[in-house]
Amino acid sequence: MTSDSDVVLLSLLAEQPRHGYDLDRIIEQRGYRQWTSLASSSVYYVLGRLADRGLIEPVGGTEGRRTVFRVTRTGRRERGEAAGRRLAVPTSSHAGALPALGAYARLDDPELLAVLARRAVALEERIEVLRRVRQSDREEHARAIVAHELLRHEADLVWTRSLLEGSIDDATRADVAVRDNRENSRNERT
Repeated sequence: MTSDSDVVLLSLLAEQPRHGYDLDRIIEQRGYRQWTSLASSSVYYVLGRLADRGLIEPVGGTEGRRTVFRVTRTGRRERGEAAGRRLAVPTSSHAGALPALGAYARLDDPELLAVLARRAVALEERIEVLRRVRQSDREEHARAIVAHELLRHEADLVWTRSLLEGSIDDATRADVAVRDNRENSRNERT
């Protein structure tokens, strides 16, 4: 089975051959750490795993002590199939906030409200980071990824604020807020 980390590295290597440090730098620059758990130390582990599976191979030489890798024909096919499977079917969130919400007996629990207030601040901060990343990135696919994450975080912020305001049942209000956020995002792009 191909993991999200595998797809990220295969995709970056399909653009051009790279070594681990360069991959790590690109992942950081494009803001991929915002949506994937691919830590710096994981890059080298995943490269080894991909090489063992025959999905990547070293290019003839090295850059100093760094081994440069490229995607094999099998790796390109696997990347395309794995990416297609992920894009074809929408997924729901099974981790994070949704299961944790069930840990509180009531939505007006003071402890829950304090946690949600911290969540709202964290989401606002992350949204600002994503907006800066979106403005600075020149890669079309990277902008599309950031736009997806930005909209997802904006919707999450609307949901979190609705819980804080005690208006989770007011779906119309949340819909209007999401539309307003979308409109603000469009205006920022132009």
